[in-house]
Amino acid sequence: MKEQKLNAYGMAPLTAKHYFVYGMGNFASQLSWTMVSTYLSIFYTDVFGLGTGAVALLMLIAKVWDGINDPMMGTLMERTHTKHGRFRPYIFVGAIFLVIFTILTFTVPGFGGPGKLVYAYITYIGLGMSYTVTNVPYLALPVVMTRDPKEINKLNAAQMMGMTIGQIILNLFVLKLVLWFGKGDEAAGYQSTAILLALLALPMFWAVAIMSKERITVKKEDQGKISDGLKLVFKNKNLLCAMMYSFFNMFGILGRISVAVYFYMHCVQNFAFITIFMMMQMIVGTLIMPFTPKIIEKFGKKNTAILSMVIQGSALIILFFGPYENIVFDFVVLVYYGLGYMAGPCGSGMMVDAIDDFDDKYGYRNDGMAFSFQGTAIKIATAIANSLFLVVMGAFGYQGGVDITPHVQQGINIAANLLPGIVFFLAIIPLAMYKLDKPGYMEGVRERLTARDKAKREAEAAAQEEKAAVAE
Repeated sequence: MKEQKLNAYGMAPLTAKHYFVYGMGNFASQLSWTMVSTYLSIFYTDVFGLGTGAVALLMLIAKVWDGINDPMMGTLMERTHTKHGRFRPYIFVGAIFLVIFTILTFTVPGFGGPGKLVYAYITYIGLGMSYTVTNVPYLALPVVMTRDPKEINKLNAAQMMGMTIGQIILNLFVLKLVLWFGKGDEAAGYQSTAILLALLALPMFWAVAIMSKERITVKKEDQGKISDGLKLVFKNKNLLCAMMYSFFNMFGILGRISVAVYFYMHCVQNFAFITIFMMMQMIVGTLIMPFTPKIIEKFGKKNTAILSMVIQGSALIILFFGPYENIVFDFVVLVYYGLGYMAGPCGSGMMVDAIDDFDDKYGYRNDGMAFSFQGTAIKIATAIANSLFLVVMGAFGYQGGVDITPHVQQGINIAANLLPGIVFFLAIIPLAMYKLDKPGYMEGVRERLTARDKAKREAEAAAQEEKAAVAE
C-alpha cells in the first residue's frame, strides 16, 4: 500500500473534495440567511404587515440576543468531546432546526394584532439561535482541519465562494419563485420559497458535518476554566482587531443588503434591473474569489483587507452622490464595489492566525470561543445596521404602501449607500492595529506548534509503550 504523503505540518494534504464540501456549507447557509438578510425586512413591512419601527426594534432585540448566545455556543463547543469532534455534531443537529425556523419565519400566521408580533419575535429569534448552533461551529472548522496556512486560506476562500454563489442564486430566483409559487398571494409565495430552499440546504449541511474531519484535537485535561478562556479572548489584541474588522465589514455589507432592495425599487426605479443589481457585486466577487488566495499570499491578509475597504467604501459614496437613475453608471459602480469581495477570507484568516499565535504564546486554544465572539460581533453589527438603516428610512417618511417622494428617496439613499460607505472606511482603523502581518512570522508560529504537537504525540506513544512493557 502506497504511503500517503504528508505536508510540512505532518498532516495529509486536503483535497479538492474537502474544499468543495466545506464551501458548500456556506452555500447552504445562504439558502436560509440571504433569504433573511435580503428579503425579511421587506417581507415584514410589505407582506407580514409590521411597521418599520416595529421591524427595527424586533431585529435589534433578536440580534442582540444572538450576540449574547454566540459566546454561550462557543463555550459549549469547546467543552464538547465526541468521537466525531467538538464542532461537527452541532452542524448536523443545528441544520434541522434551521430548516424548521426558516419556514416558520416566512409564514404569515392566521391571526393579527399583538399575537402576530409575538409570533414574529419567537420565530425570528428561534431562527437566529438555530443559525448560531449551525454556523459558529461551521466557521471554526478550518482551524481544526489543518495547520497549513495555504490550506486555511483555500478553505476560507471556498466558504466565501459558496457564500457569493448562494447569494447570486438567491437574488436571481427568490422573487421569481415568490411570484411563481404565490400566483398573486405573496404570503404563500414567500412560505413555499422558504420551504424549498430550507429543504435543499439540509443535506448540504449534513455533508459538511460528515466529511469535514477535525484533525486538530484538544483534550479535556488541556482546557482551562471557562472564566480563564474569556479573559484570554480579551487579552488577545490581534484577535480583537480581527473581530472589530469583521464587525465593521459586516455592518456595511449586511446592513446594506437589508435595505438595498428598497434603493433599487424606489430610487433607481428600473424593475428590469433589480435582480441584476442585487447580485452584481456578488457575481464579481465570485469571479475573483478563485484568485483571492494568491492575492492574499502576495499582499498579506491585512493589506488585502484594507484595499477592499477602500474599494467598497468609495464605491458606495460614489453611488450616493452620482446619477443613480443612470443604469450604466450603476452597473459600473457595482462592478467596482464587487472587487472589494476579494478580501472575503481575510477576516477568518486573521482570526486563525491570532488563535495560533495565542496558542504558541500561552499553550491555550480558544478557537470555539473566539469564533463565537466573532459571530457575536457580526450579529450585533447586523442588528445595529438593520435597525439604524430602517430607522433612517422611517425618519424620512418611508412606509409600506405609501407614495415615495424625493425626500423619502433621499433617506433610502443615505441608508443604502452613504452610511455603509462610511462604515467601510471605519473598518480600516482596527486593521491598522493588527500586528501579525510581518513576513515569515506566522510560518515560525506554526512550525513551533507542529514541533510541539509532534513531541506530545511521541511522549504519549512512549508512555503507552512503557505501560505495555510493565503490564507484560
